[in-house]
Amino acid sequence: MRVLLISSLIIGGLSVAKAQGDTVKVKVDENSPELFYNKGLELFKAKNYGEAVNEFTKAIGMKADFEKAFYNRGLSYSEMNKATDAVNDFNKSIELNPNADYSYFSRGESMYTQTQKEKAYADFSKAVEINANHADAWYKKGLIDFENKEYAKAIEDYNKALIAKPDFAYAFNDRASAKLESGNTDAAIEDYKSAVKANPDMAFAHNNLGSAYRKVKNYDAAIASYTKAITLKKDYYIAYNNRGSAKLEKLDFDGAIADFSKAIELKGDYAFAYNNRSSANYKKKNYQLAVNDANKAIMINENYGEAYLNLGIAKEMLKDFKGACEDFKKAASLGIDRAKQYFDVCD
Repeated sequence: MRVLLISSLIIGGLSVAKAQGDTVKVKVDENSPELFYNKGLELFKAKNYGEAVNEFTKAIGMKADFEKAFYNRGLSYSEMNKATDAVNDFNKSIELNPNADYSYFSRGESMYTQTQKEKAYADFSKAVEINANHADAWYKKGLIDFENKEYAKAIEDYNKALIAKPDFAYAFNDRASAKLESGNTDAAIEDYKSAVKANPDMAFAHNNLGSAYRKVKNYDAAIASYTKAITLKKDYYIAYNNRGSAKLEKLDFDGAIADFSKAIELKGDYAFAYNNRSSANYKKKNYQLAVNDANKAIMINENYGEAYLNLGIAKEMLKDFKGACEDFKKAASLGIDRAKQYFDVCD
């Protein structure tokens, strides 16, 4: 029997906490710049960012070198998605205080949101040069290294983040992902376990732990981790898809179909789940249903090579050899080299 391809997502997500404003109030005299500054802090904490900008601007108007007011106005602009204005204020903060690691970090975040990753990386690096205990800056350096597929460097950055903040759940999660990409699955499992211990409510870390368990064929542990992720996030279609994949590999075809169907219910254009349900239906010898699901996956993503391969395999079982041949050739043209071994059906 031909073996169909299963698609799933291993990594559930990389994430960071937002920078926080300077919430320490200063002593004030009536109608002083500090009074407006403190009003700005209160408004920032209340998420009234536009009014916060107004108050910080009043403070700056009265005190042109009020460095913390520039910084916090920059944070307010960031929350308003006004990256250019935010960067201008962080620049001024750094000009007034060259050791403002917090402004280098926040400017780096603004650069990152504008996809200026090299500038962002330089700012995060400067932040940790000034303050070696800046956990968030080490973490963001690691994130960029991870995105650049420099996994060893990412792991080193996450190590530094965890030295500065030993319960940093995001750093445990992302270090695990870097280790997983480096082929060190056992170490990745331990880090994912540390992530969910540090933050038991972090659904994507439970999902990632499940995928690491699945990689070493510990399907029961994988299913338990995916189930925990779903318990925490009821609409977590990725976790349903991944749990279905674990059940499929465990040969629980009915359970797999139920999970893939739930993923599709939650996200109607989820090509992965349609393709995986095609695999499960094939395993149950429901070949026409397998064809239907593979076709649906291709309707969603016309360049989905694995779905063409699965479609061809199911058609072959229905004795549609001409259609199977066309699908195998299409899969091969989309980079699925394994499809070439099925070209015998074209003879």
